[in-house]
Amino acid sequence: MNPVSAPGLPWIGNLHQYRFDKIGFLKNLRERHGDLVQFRLGPHALILVTHPEDVHRVEMKNARNYVKASNFRAVVGDGIFMSEGEKWKKQRRLIAPTFHHGNLLKMVDDMNRKIGMALEAFRAVDHLPVELSESMKRLAFDIVCEALFGSRPADDFTALRQAMVYINRYLTGRFGALLPVPMSFPTPSNIRFHRALSTIDRTVWDLIGQKSSESASGTPGEDLLTKMMLARDPATGEGMDSSQLRDEAVSMMLAGFETTGHLIPWILHELAVHPAHQERLVTEIDRRVGQRIPGAEEAMDMPFLDAVVDEALRLHPPVWAWTKRAIEEDEINGRRIRPGSILYLSPYLTHRHPRFWERPDEFDPDRWTPELREKNKLAFFPFGMGPRTCVGRHFALLEVKLILIRVLQAWKLGPAPGHRTESDYQITLGMKRPLVLRLVRRVG
Repeated sequence: MNPVSAPGLPWIGNLHQYRFDKIGFLKNLRERHGDLVQFRLGPHALILVTHPEDVHRVEMKNARNYVKASNFRAVVGDGIFMSEGEKWKKQRRLIAPTFHHGNLLKMVDDMNRKIGMALEAFRAVDHLPVELSESMKRLAFDIVCEALFGSRPADDFTALRQAMVYINRYLTGRFGALLPVPMSFPTPSNIRFHRALSTIDRTVWDLIGQKSSESASGTPGEDLLTKMMLARDPATGEGMDSSQLRDEAVSMMLAGFETTGHLIPWILHELAVHPAHQERLVTEIDRRVGQRIPGAEEAMDMPFLDAVVDEALRLHPPVWAWTKRAIEEDEINGRRIRPGSILYLSPYLTHRHPRFWERPDEFDPDRWTPELREKNKLAFFPFGMGPRTCVGRHFALLEVKLILIRVLQAWKLGPAPGHRTESDYQITLGMKRPLVLRLVRRVG
């Protein structure tokens, strides 16, 4: 039996509904047709998968049958986020040690230094509305670039960050296009895309050359790019060539910037509009850290902070949806999945599925009991699921928690009068308008 098909218009299918209100359309599909439903975006048929066990089938039980289906490859090449099979396994073996706990501990001082520099700009702010989203995204970008490439002036990466922002919107637009123009055709948007990509390539290739020279001279750095350059596969003794290093560096830079940079504003927003949860978190921070600069062990040993971050990840997963392509025929929940079928998976929808979450749209960190974590372990996957779980998730979580601690040590957060937030469903889940919050100083 084939999946249920949603009705649509001739030729364009459901494209107009998807463009007008992505999440409203997808939620309506699930509510009207169930957890496995086919819809069309122009000539392209997709199958929406929202039940946790069905997602588990795609991402874990039969993961070998499903490969990434994304135009992201045009940017990140054959990096760890897009590679498949044996190549992906080799890359995972080479990259995973760079995110070992011991290496993360070495990054904490640099993270705290960057956070302190960013927050210094708001040092004198008290009882005033402040735009925070751009500064938090800039901070996240500075942190990931320093971790990847080593210490250097933040201005060195301004053009790089602007290129990343444009590429995100460009690729999102192509996914929702009725008939995407080939990237090689010289339209204004394609030309700008290739310029942005050239900016990224030029910067990354220059840095690879610098790191190669440093290593050859016997003075290798402690940055992630150097560690990847020196890494050797324990199974084969082989390392990465320059092309692979470029793809991995771009993958990590884009993933680290886009995900963390969007998540932090969402957490700050939720704390601002839920003062009781904010006060409880401040109490935990005061008791555990006081006004000291936090270390990694302290940041990762705060139960309520963990719950706040997980609840924000549940409601606002930075990578809110992705697609997979079936290689061979499969069966999911009694429905036939044909070879070549494109499956549309969305943590956003599964994280808010009313069959698995009480009050699914409500921000409630107290829901995160050990019992719920065990019960809903398949229904919560903000960093992916199974072997493809994001290799940098511990880096991202540490970064987010250090930033939250430092912000709440200094200020009480409140909503700015007249300001409201609205989700922006690009490749990552951002906000349509910059986040503005009222900051009240807690310390002098």
